[in-house]
Amino acid sequence: MSSRKLYTSIVILILFVTIFFLKQNFLGELYQDENHYLPTAVFFSKEPVPSLDLLKSYNELNTPVPFILGGWTVSVFGENIQCLRLLTYAVSFVLLMTFVWSSPDNSKRFFLCLAGLMIFPNYYLCSVYYYTDIFAMLGVLAGTVAYLRKTHWWGMLFFIAAVSSRQYMLAFPAAIVAYEFLELLKKDFSIPKFISGLFKDLTWLPYALAVLSILPWVLLWKGPAPAAVMADQYYDSDKLIQYNFGYVIYSSACLAIYYVIPEILITKKLRYFIEYPKTHPGFFITFLVLIAALITLFPAKQAYNPYFTWPYLGYVDQLLMTIGITGFIKQVVFGLLMLITLMRFISPGFNLAGCVVVINILLLGKAQLSWDKYSLPMIMVLWFLAMFDYHWPFSVSDNQSEKLLHNQNPVRG
Repeated sequence: MSSRKLYTSIVILILFVTIFFLKQNFLGELYQDENHYLPTAVFFSKEPVPSLDLLKSYNELNTPVPFILGGWTVSVFGENIQCLRLLTYAVSFVLLMTFVWSSPDNSKRFFLCLAGLMIFPNYYLCSVYYYTDIFAMLGVLAGTVAYLRKTHWWGMLFFIAAVSSRQYMLAFPAAIVAYEFLELLKKDFSIPKFISGLFKDLTWLPYALAVLSILPWVLLWKGPAPAAVMADQYYDSDKLIQYNFGYVIYSSACLAIYYVIPEILITKKLRYFIEYPKTHPGFFITFLVLIAALITLFPAKQAYNPYFTWPYLGYVDQLLMTIGITGFIKQVVFGLLMLITLMRFISPGFNLAGCVVVINILLLGKAQLSWDKYSLPMIMVLWFLAMFDYHWPFSVSDNQSEKLLHNQNPVRG
């Protein structure tokens, strides 16, 4: 047993107990989304095994696993927000224990990665209130662990549970499928051999099935969520065909703020970014042209309607506007942050982390709203993968050639 993992677990347990008492035993007033999540849990408590009619009519945009679990909790303990918060808190603790005990025994980045996850502002908020995010994140992390350990059918089940908690979690099994396909293409770029390889190595199949697990929900609702609540939240059929490139810009900026820049500051890998334009000029020029077009033609703006009236894209946007960075200058700042993100994850050594980033960011362009916390599951997986040298591009020692640093081909997990 790793003493480091044991002591870390004890410290986290003490921290969780302390926060519980500091939060007045979770007896406070309902917080934001809890005002409608609590009634939804009560709604599900009437049917321990929800019927198709219930699944068609519940008044939430999210897939229902967190509400089913909430309904079971209400059935046992009554209509009590404290118990629902304790359920969420317990799931958050299990998530951190999974993160800790599934990490490599001797990773030098263990505490950095654990801290990176825990200090994300929304991690605390999603843990101490009855929110759905933590349930989905646990499924994603467990699925990622199963993939790295090559227990792929377990990975499929965990990712299906994640997709059944939040629809956009399908980005993670999709990233694994994309990574597996890329690895096959690296072996031989010819299409016939690629197709032959797909049938010889079926690692991708369980994760493709996890992606397809969204289809029963879409068929049940005849759309991405129950129609009534979509109308209530002004997410109508006309918007389904729209794609918001501004959200792509903002999610890239959030990734730079919450992951890339802290990683640079702590690991002192600034040299990679300084030399990137010289080592990968084609990528760099493409990024500049793409970002210039996006911030000019599709500036990042928050949805604003009678249901959602908060004017900011999220905390990062609010901070910039508070210190006086607005208008086109703010879009340029977002563009520079997006550039940092693209340089960090896109290079000839494109790996699983890169697939996770690209697919998540592209999928967030279809989100109903922009919000920092939508990047939290992605950042969790990135911090977890960073503990494994073969999924972290900076793991090559500094005394090796810079060419190898920039162009390494990571070993598959």
